[in-house]
Amino acid sequence: MTRFSFSKLLLAVVITGTVLVSGPAGAITKDEVIVLATQLMVPEADIIATIEKDRSIFKLEISDILELRKAGVPDAVIKFMMQTPTRFAQPVQQAPAVQQQQAAAVPAAPVVREKTPEEIEAERRFAAEQAAAREAEMKAAEEARRRAYASGKLRKGLELADQGDWVNALQLFQSFLAEENYADDSIEVYNAKYGMAAALTNAGLYQSAARLLVEVLLQGTERPFFQEAFRKLRVLRQRVNYTPHELETLTTFPMVAFDATFQVEFNYVMGQYFYDIGDFERAVTHLNQVGDAGPDAAKARYLVGLVQVRNQMYKSAVESFQSAVNLAEGAFKDSGVRDLAYMALARIAYEAENFDAAIFYYKKVPTDSPRAGTVFFELAWTYLMKADYSRALGTFHAIRSPYFRDAFLPDLWILEARVYGDLCHFDKAEKALGMFDQEIVVHQIPLRRFMDAQASLENYYDAFLKSVNEPDDKSLPQVLTLPVMSDVEFYNLYRTIKQIDKEISMIQGNSGALGAFAEDMQSRLDILRKDNIVRCGVTIQRVLKSVDAAIENAQIQQTEIQVDVSAAAIDTASRELAVLGGAEEETVQQSVNRSTIVIGGDTEVWPFIGEYWLDEVAYFRSQLQSKCSE
Repeated sequence: MTRFSFSKLLLAVVITGTVLVSGPAGAITKDEVIVLATQLMVPEADIIATIEKDRSIFKLEISDILELRKAGVPDAVIKFMMQTPTRFAQPVQQAPAVQQQQAAAVPAAPVVREKTPEEIEAERRFAAEQAAAREAEMKAAEEARRRAYASGKLRKGLELADQGDWVNALQLFQSFLAEENYADDSIEVYNAKYGMAAALTNAGLYQSAARLLVEVLLQGTERPFFQEAFRKLRVLRQRVNYTPHELETLTTFPMVAFDATFQVEFNYVMGQYFYDIGDFERAVTHLNQVGDAGPDAAKARYLVGLVQVRNQMYKSAVESFQSAVNLAEGAFKDSGVRDLAYMALARIAYEAENFDAAIFYYKKVPTDSPRAGTVFFELAWTYLMKADYSRALGTFHAIRSPYFRDAFLPDLWILEARVYGDLCHFDKAEKALGMFDQEIVVHQIPLRRFMDAQASLENYYDAFLKSVNEPDDKSLPQVLTLPVMSDVEFYNLYRTIKQIDKEISMIQGNSGALGAFAEDMQSRLDILRKDNIVRCGVTIQRVLKSVDAAIENAQIQQTEIQVDVSAAAIDTASRELAVLGGAEEETVQQSVNRSTIVIGGDTEVWPFIGEYWLDEVAYFRSQLQSKCSE
């Protein structure tokens, strides 16, 4: 390699602005070209100008070309260097006479040296690489343009979605996808889908957004909107009945890229999902990863406790419910979970016949809780099992207050008759049994007539709504609508149907602006509405059949109590006649009948007397004394 002379270079070139001006004549070497291009960072146009001015000729071999490229010399400079033998070839020296003759004749063609095979191959490869590079640059430029366009559209669409302008947001995303031929798995289509889902969710069109959100999530955690889409889906599932099986796939995605707060939230939602579909083992796996911090901790402990009860792990369940209570009363207040956990603890104690503990936990639930009606009925039954008739009857009286009017309890009068029978108040027991006929049995015929009249599950739904809103002589008795409306599954399905109705109305009102997209959404919603109505009809049918079975079971108990009460009344009357006839009254140790009854309801009834105050209902007591002989 020729030693580079810096002094020679200083004499050869002077940089002025962006133009390289040659100094004294002298050919530039390959090494000097490398220095100009890589060390002095001279523009390629100026290097070419210098070579052309000095008429430097380079005879480059393949190894020289590779060296220049490896050093970072621009391809345009290398290409020009390869052309110098042709550009700057010297004519062959001839005698003056010959030169004069040629000048008078046709001008002589320049002498061209024949290229070697290596040079031809190098030029071919260079040309091919240049063409590929130009094509790649064009593609990169087009991709950059598309990305910039997509980014701007996404930003504008999300701004419209945040402002509540969901129609214009959807129009923008739809036109964007129609104008550009993006691949289905491209980031542009992904961004547009998330934008549409966000617009629909923000507008309250949860059912319409659901499918798009799931599609966004299934593209993986490496995509930019996974976390936002997951949280929107969680909000959505709190408002509509939506449990798609595709959510199971999310558990296969890595979560290490997200912070601890989101990982906790993810595990709770997935644990709740698996609990909803009955996969309790996987539910517990996720719920146990929620830990004891954050707003979901109490709910997670409560659900784990329910799974443990299912598996008869009562000691562990008690620990889980107690933990749920402590967490629900901590930094993240959650009165709903607190009340449910106390009720669960009370029921476990009741099943273990630890009635004092059950009473303790039931009384922890405030009287203004939405669960108070259920609590009071179960508390009354606990008092009865403990043979504390005073508090049992007092609690029945409290349950008859206006605070707990929305309940239908087929077993109520049967239970009360049993209490009066135990206290030897046979007249009151008879009256209670009579009230059972008047207030409960009387509804069985119209109940069965209503069920027999329904030809399909859709009919169940329509006829039930008519019974609630526009009752007639063929309707279900109003009192029998209460068990259906208090059923959790019915509530969730009915709320979902009303949500779908709302979305259909909103979409129809904007069908002109949304065009084919509106038609597609409405078609999906129509199918979804019919499916939920069928499921709601199944739920109504199930609840009404259970009510019918409860009435029938209570009638069997009524007959048994009637026999017991009649026998006891005859025995009492016989002894009273014997005493009147002069016989000595026998001291009879009367055995109090404490046989248990399975009660299926959550409130009680008693004649209204006086005023009821919510803060007093927990303290009502009966002063009724036992008339049984000692």
